[in-house]
Amino acid sequence: MALLTVPEIVQLFPVFKGKLGYRVANMLRKHLSVDKVSDVEDRNCMFRGADFADACLDDLRIDVQVGNPERLASLPEGPFITISNHPYGGVDGIILIDLIGHLRSEFKVIVNEFLSHIESLHPSMIFVNPKIDDNSVITPTNLQGIREIMRHLRNGSPVGIFPSGAVSDLHPHERRIYDREWQPSILRIIQRAKVPVVPIRFFDRNSLFFYLLGLISWKIRVLRLPTEIINKVGTSHRIGIGKTISVKEQSLHQDLKSFGKFLRDSVYGMPLPETFRSRKEIIR
Repeated sequence: MALLTVPEIVQLFPVFKGKLGYRVANMLRKHLSVDKVSDVEDRNCMFRGADFADACLDDLRIDVQVGNPERLASLPEGPFITISNHPYGGVDGIILIDLIGHLRSEFKVIVNEFLSHIESLHPSMIFVNPKIDDNSVITPTNLQGIREIMRHLRNGSPVGIFPSGAVSDLHPHERRIYDREWQPSILRIIQRAKVPVVPIRFFDRNSLFFYLLGLISWKIRVLRLPTEIINKVGTSHRIGIGKTISVKEQSLHQDLKSFGKFLRDSVYGMPLPETFRSRKEIIR
């Protein structure tokens, strides 16, 4: 699970260019637990897709508790889209692939290219680059990803989307951690797809230190991601399954801003469920 290679560190921080810089960057990888994360992949590389996600969660002894699990029994039979907040930047995608992928084997999650190094998860992924600002150029990867999303849905298969396109941020003035504005380009894809939408909320998050790093630079925060996987060994995480939003309900919000608020509220407005059920009871 080589989430952060030396060339990627050099690309993020050109100060590491050159032979000496590469050595320092390699030592930095070990300090950031990249080698430990790679060991997790090596131990489970015989699995693919949802089975690999399941094996990794077991390897890391990450317990996932699912609220409103009965709603998973009534997922739409054809194509649908799951929408979620994005507090982890890695583990949340793995949890989604494990949970929904074991109920619908053709389920794929939209991820950015940074996660493309997890080869064992490739059968369950569609790659895009998140849009950073309104002036960002649409890349070939994004065009290909959009086409693949629509093709996947037309073929009757479900897709998982993190509409923020980036990990949640710390907002100091509000003392809260939540997604940045959900991206208009992603909202348009959901609106154009005209398929049922299933809200899924992650109630837990990474360490506070991770989000504090984001106040300095998103690049520095990226370096912390492997550690945020390893530090979850033996921990428990809660998610909630929302009520499926029909195409008819979505059509009541034609304006993109209204549509985005409606979808976002379906996730962030979800109350903490009173009871939870272990993912193991659901997928097996």
